[in-house]
Amino acid sequence: MQAQQAIQNCAPTMFFDCAQEVFRLTTEAWLTRALDAAQTLFLSLALLEIVVTGYMVWAGRGKQGGDLISQFALKIGLLAFVLGLLSTYHRWLPIIAQGFGETAVYIGGSDVSHLSPTHLLNVGLSMLLSVMQSVGLTSDLVTSLAVIPALIMLLCFVALAAHLLVTMIESYVVVTGGLFFVGFMAFRGTAPLGEGYLKYVVYVGVKLFFIILIAGVATSIGDDMVALLESYDNLWLTAFEQLFSQNPGGAAGAVSSRLGFLWSMTAVAILLAGLGLHMPGRIATQLSNGLTINFKRALENL
Repeated sequence: MQAQQAIQNCAPTMFFDCAQEVFRLTTEAWLTRALDAAQTLFLSLALLEIVVTGYMVWAGRGKQGGDLISQFALKIGLLAFVLGLLSTYHRWLPIIAQGFGETAVYIGGSDVSHLSPTHLLNVGLSMLLSVMQSVGLTSDLVTSLAVIPALIMLLCFVALAAHLLVTMIESYVVVTGGLFFVGFMAFRGTAPLGEGYLKYVVYVGVKLFFIILIAGVATSIGDDMVALLESYDNLWLTAFEQLFSQNPGGAAGAVSSRLGFLWSMTAVAILLAGLGLHMPGRIATQLSNGLTINFKRALENL
């Protein structure tokens, strides 16, 4: 119901933000069902783990006497602890992904305080409109040469906005629907699935952290470039002013200077898009790969 209302109340200019809100509300509805499924799976696999442990002890691979009782007590205590964490999942695991994002907003300061996918998209559109306004009606050739870098800048910011939106949606889906995989941690044979899920939650959180920081810088630079474009005189008026002054070289220089400036801005936009699309994922991969849980080893050693 809330997701439908978010769609109905969505303004056309806020499509990306509305899509983000719809995914957030939809995935929140998964949480209770995912938790029930994870708890059921966990209890079933925990029983299997206890049976396997008992069989291995009976087969002579375990300890005897009082050590046997302590071994089972430690294993049951470990499983009960994880089950307790699973039952309170909604209080701690979402904080991992959300905490990285909120920390990035705090570190980024004013540059990211109002950051959103729609803001990035609007920066790209503003660049395109500002370029068209500054070029004016000089000629079809000049207009075409100016539109090309303007479109590239627009596509760069659209790509950044889409990447930020996808990463946010990824965090919602992983934290809610992915909860089911925590249930696999109760058995030594399936524990790596749960460990991999927890590592992926950290990966998404770190990725969101860096994409927010980079997108915040891109937004700040983009706003400055839009303001700079808007400060330029109309190229049509500038070129004809030089022509009326009997200075054809000045008119050509004005056109080439403006086009050179546009392509310089385009290079900056491409650089920002490249950083935003590739750097966060690479950093998150490096950091999350070093994370060690080894719950499977703990089950095998008890």
